[in-house]
Amino acid sequence: MDDPHYAIAFFMHDLSGGGVERMRLKLARALAQRGHRVTLIVQFLEGALRDQVPENLKVVALGTSGVAASSLALAHVLRIVRPQVLVSSLDHNNIAAMCAGVLSGARTSIIICQHNALSAERALGWRYRAVPICYRLLSPYAAAIVAVSYGVADDLASITGIGRERIVVIANPVVDTVEVQRQTGSFPHPWLEAPEVPVFVFVGRLVPQKDPQTLLEAFARRLLTGPARLIILGEGPLLPSLQAQADALGIAHHVTFSGFVTDPAAWVARAHALVMPSRYEGFGNVIVEAMACGTPVIAADCPHGPAEILRHGQLGRLVPIGDASALASAMEGDLRTLFPARVLRGRAAAFSVAACVERHEALFAHVRRAPTRQAFGLNFSQLDAAGVANLLVASPRGDGVRLIVTPNSEHIRLLQRPTFAAAYRDAAVICPDGKPVALYAWLRGAAAPRSVTGCDIFHELVCHPALPQLRVFVVAEAAGTQARLIDWLTPRGLIGHWETATAPADVVHDHAGCATLLNAIAAFAPDVLVMTLGAPVSEEFVHSHAASLPPCWALCVGQAVRVELGLVRRAPSLLRAAGLEWVWRVVQEPRRLLPRYYAAATWLPQAIYRDLRAQRG
Repeated sequence: MDDPHYAIAFFMHDLSGGGVERMRLKLARALAQRGHRVTLIVQFLEGALRDQVPENLKVVALGTSGVAASSLALAHVLRIVRPQVLVSSLDHNNIAAMCAGVLSGARTSIIICQHNALSAERALGWRYRAVPICYRLLSPYAAAIVAVSYGVADDLASITGIGRERIVVIANPVVDTVEVQRQTGSFPHPWLEAPEVPVFVFVGRLVPQKDPQTLLEAFARRLLTGPARLIILGEGPLLPSLQAQADALGIAHHVTFSGFVTDPAAWVARAHALVMPSRYEGFGNVIVEAMACGTPVIAADCPHGPAEILRHGQLGRLVPIGDASALASAMEGDLRTLFPARVLRGRAAAFSVAACVERHEALFAHVRRAPTRQAFGLNFSQLDAAGVANLLVASPRGDGVRLIVTPNSEHIRLLQRPTFAAAYRDAAVICPDGKPVALYAWLRGAAAPRSVTGCDIFHELVCHPALPQLRVFVVAEAAGTQARLIDWLTPRGLIGHWETATAPADVVHDHAGCATLLNAIAAFAPDVLVMTLGAPVSEEFVHSHAASLPPCWALCVGQAVRVELGLVRRAPSLLRAAGLEWVWRVVQEPRRLLPRYYAAATWLPQAIYRDLRAQRG
């Protein structure tokens, strides 16, 4: 049996107190606790987090600066340490990591992670303007490309020309149970002991990106409406000018610059609100930390992370970038009543350390998996329909949207579409549908020798004894299906537990209709989202709008709902057992299905040939 643990190396510049360094150190620590062999490779062994490196974590310092020198030094380390996986963070380190992977000759899978939007960083100088070109040239040498938010992923694909389907989204590991428990200690500042005076907290580097200048101006306006205090946690080159600005505005007695702190959660937990006026962010770790404390958030509506985390203003206040007046207005009122702590903590749980570790372990398994465990580049599940239904009932919703798909021959042809392929690659459960796909997947050792259809899964779900405990949202392809579904739900007492909506006629281009649908899904917060629009529309809709959807299982089942409602008659069991259900469907809808099935049948041999060649390579 293969060892489930990996030799993993993390590569970053140093151990300074920035969000990237904190998150990477947190992930490395958690993976080491899970039994993985973790090595930390840094260019310089210095920074505020140096004392927080666990004693059992091996650390290697290169002592080099610059991409060229670091590439050579890192290649040398890879030849000696020989990790199975190298995880790199930040732009120039990522370039050095990909170069080192080529130079070392070691069989190390290079995973690069993008934390900020490249489009925003181009303004920092020529060294950053060259990054997209280097990424595009070197990306074939990366086993995987990770972005910390969907916005960063889209930006990365747009700026570099790298296919969006190659970029995996894994949110930062922000929420740690131990850290949440530490919030109940003593008050870290006397101002936080006086709840009658609102205290706002800013956490971040004092650099132009974080825009603390606008915060001071906004806070001065906020003081005109009543007493308040502002605590600024962080260090950076803007500190002298910010102190001068506070003096000039006459608010110095209401503002304190407390410097860098290793545990900002203890401060944020007792604040009236966290304020983050950044001009751009890749993710927004401190937003999640505040929500985990139950503290409301006020943030600039900047690219790309804050709006995703706050669900576009549903869970916090978003204001225009650089607008001091709007920011001052957002700082008024009882924010803790408007955004209850229980709701905020529930959202923050989606960004737990455990969830991030699981996503990374799955990614490591994907890049290191033996070729015979895949078919058509897909990781097929061994579950049958009842097993999938049990998973929907028993497993928590977890981090983000988890897609369930059942690829048949037509879907294999549709994998030529980049967005569809990306949806399938990120799917949590992939069950082969149709005898040809199931048989080939079984021969490749990727699945059990059985087909699992969407009709099978949906039927097992609606017959499950725990069904009344689930919240299910069904997106119907037509108003008639929705009406029939409501009639079906009423006598079963499921009204209230199930919600329905009809999809816009043009899901791709009707942006207003899609926004209404997404808002309805988010408001209902289902455990299971059932999509009946058929392939590729259902899968691409879920994948494209994943950032706007609440954490849930997304089940793309095509005609399964219509079959269960009796609107479409399913093939007799003998035809299904013989793998001839497609014949039955063609007889029912010859004009629609014959061209599709013909195209799928002619493409499948090519797909198998290409897959076999890829497996040999």
